[in-house]
Amino acid sequence: MDRLFELWIKSLSKTKSPKTVITYKMCLDSFQGFIKEEILNINPRVIYSYIDTSDLSVSSILTHLSAIKHFYKFALRRGWLSKESYSEIESVIEDIREELSTARVHKSPKALEKEEIQKILNSVINTKYERVYSLFLYSGIRLSEYSMLKREYFQKDREGIYWLRLPADITKRKRERMAPLLGPTKEESLEINKKFDLWLENFEDYMKVNRGSLQVFTNRLSHRLGIPFSIHSLRHTYITNLINAGFPAEVVKEFAGHSNVKTTIDIYYRFSQDRARSLIKNFLS
Repeated sequence: MDRLFELWIKSLSKTKSPKTVITYKMCLDSFQGFIKEEILNINPRVIYSYIDTSDLSVSSILTHLSAIKHFYKFALRRGWLSKESYSEIESVIEDIREELSTARVHKSPKALEKEEIQKILNSVINTKYERVYSLFLYSGIRLSEYSMLKREYFQKDREGIYWLRLPADITKRKRERMAPLLGPTKEESLEINKKFDLWLENFEDYMKVNRGSLQVFTNRLSHRLGIPFSIHSLRHTYITNLINAGFPAEVVKEFAGHSNVKTTIDIYYRFSQDRARSLIKNFLS
């Protein structure tokens, strides 16, 4: 293992500045000091623990993640690590990056307005990105889950609604969950599920985009449209739509895949006058 570390540092010296080499070395030393097993045999989820227990700033954490990912990518390319193991590690790192990036842009989750959603979807209409954005918007899946999505995870019920059954091994909390494809209204929900009838016929060609390409495209589109949004914003919108439709917190928790209902309530259940009027109207009807 010392040999791999030496080779990595040597490679870094050829492509990075001396300051970056020192920083990356310190980051990996810190990570090695935290884990208890051999660095090439870690459970990728230990990276969550490493970050969750850290007192580092967000920018420092992102630097540590870059160093860790660089090391494991080097190990993969040199034949020290399997592609499957690297993919699991990469998925965890990108999941953490996504959460941290969202936290830096929005101190609290921001759901997209109807006009913003329309503008975003109109800009990508009849492209793969329209279908992918619709999937995030109407299912609330995480980007890390999307990367491992398969056609067989979609199941349609008698009401014409698709349910996305996510197996435990691809979810953040390692618990199986089911999420219905729903919009803010019954009419919109039925309409989008009919579109998925067609889109799911050729899942790989219609619905799959490289994770990195998707993030880069979304960032550029956000700047071009003047709408501050990320892939995670679509998930926030899905959850907010469920709440505004009157779903109780314990149900929203399960659909969203939160670890506990307190997370759902503390982050999303803020008073809304419009939601209150709608609930009263439905109660009296």
